[in-house]
Amino acid sequence: MAKSKVNLHIHTVHSDGGKTVAEVVEGLRQAGVQYFSIADHDSVEGNIEAAKLAKKYGMTHYNGIELSCCFVPYEVGLDYSWVCHVLGFCFNLDRMREKLAEIEEEKDFRLRELIDVLISDGYKIELKNIEKDGRIPARTNVAKELIAKGYAVNANECFEKILNTDKYVKFAKDKPSLCDGIKIIHECGGMAVLAHPFGVARGGKKDLAQEQVEKFLYNARCYGVDGIESYYHKYSTEQIRFLEQYANNTKQMFGGEKLCKSIGTDYHMTPVSEEWLNANPKYKKLREQESFCFDVEEIEINESIINRLEESAKKNCRR
Repeated sequence: MAKSKVNLHIHTVHSDGGKTVAEVVEGLRQAGVQYFSIADHDSVEGNIEAAKLAKKYGMTHYNGIELSCCFVPYEVGLDYSWVCHVLGFCFNLDRMREKLAEIEEEKDFRLRELIDVLISDGYKIELKNIEKDGRIPARTNVAKELIAKGYAVNANECFEKILNTDKYVKFAKDKPSLCDGIKIIHECGGMAVLAHPFGVARGGKKDLAQEQVEKFLYNARCYGVDGIESYYHKYSTEQIRFLEQYANNTKQMFGGEKLCKSIGTDYHMTPVSEEWLNANPKYKKLREQESFCFDVEEIEINESIINRLEESAKKNCRR
């Protein structure tokens, strides 16, 4: 079966991926991918190396990021402890680094507040076990310390019984809102694409109902999003067709240019032990499906995403 030459959603060791940029680019090259983007979580540090390797191998790389965002309370029936993701492409690297530094400073401040409140409430946790390089990376790091101290048996229980309760959930607002995330990408000169619209996270992952996805897509379009990640390797044919149809209908629904349809396998290969994989058969099955490219027959013929990316890249005069 033929494979797609486009993959715009790949992770490396610069976020939660298990492979270096060089290993990822080599895997893409061997898979026949021509156009790609390294889209690490809230990091742009893999882009320069990826661009150099792409040039070496005659491939095309677009600056990428997967920006973590929160919902405005009850935006789609969820509060701001739930996380959604927006992909940014073809932005100015220096400007995005500045924005990420601002986001990181705000997040660190809120998480330190959270830790102070937990300690004052009697939780015997230690800041030194949570910090990394002088920062507190995420609420998941706070959760790990709570679990290590015996307050919960796993992340799901920790978030459900402690971190997402009324007293502590307000500190989860340590990310830009969906609207602000799209705005940040645009301010950096990039294109904003809604990542895997059916999936959100909060210490664990959850699939949205279709009516929630419709509201999610509607809001994102009103906020100025440029595209939808319609082709996502974890989605069923029915989900992919739904996203295709929504993107195709946006011109009629909203006027202006219709949303482009993006392609991503969300490749991670996060390092985990075989023992852990055997204990988590659902994840093991998903891991076996991880791929550097998409099957072409699953994808509606669509070159508009590459045309839009090229226009955006030229506008910024850099990849």
